[in-house]
Amino acid sequence: MIVLRGHRVTLRPHRPEEFDRVWTAVERWLPEEVAADRERMRERTRRRIAASGTWTEDGLDLAIEVEGRLVGTVQARRSVEALPPGVFELGLGLTDPADRGRGYGSEAMALLTRRLFQDEGAHRAQLSTDVGNAVMRRLAERLGFGFEGIMRGFMPSPGGPRDHALYGMTRTDFEDARDTWIRTS
Repeated sequence: MIVLRGHRVTLRPHRPEEFDRVWTAVERWLPEEVAADRERMRERTRRRIAASGTWTEDGLDLAIEVEGRLVGTVQARRSVEALPPGVFELGLGLTDPADRGRGYGSEAMALLTRRLFQDEGAHRAQLSTDVGNAVMRRLAERLGFGFEGIMRGFMPSPGGPRDHALYGMTRTDFEDARDTWIRTS
């Protein structure tokens, strides 16, 4: 089981009893087009929680814990059908809006990115976020992810497909940026 410890944040496997809290957060972000398939998504989330802390064919899911409580989740996706070997797609979600803006997401993303480049053979990590998500965009830039462009009409939403900003980091970018990151050890 993978556990990563930072200054304030610990990334660890989810516990089975955390499923309801994680599902509530996932469900909040489900687009209407996917909501019709809610039961399948619920079971998929249950399987991800059960396998968290270990690499699966889809990637790695970890809980973000601060002072003994769950504050969110972080993922490194590496689907062999969608991404070349050595490329990881990162995801981050904080479950309670009150925990946003405290640096937990930044520290979690830094810990996971460091693990990917140092221990998992990454040559590229990438993430995307809604173009209007200024907080996530700043987080990506602070960690050394370069803005690569806008994916137009990428994410389904009730108002129609939304544009997403794409950020990427190569191994060279990682080597250049890691010393400027927030303290994670």
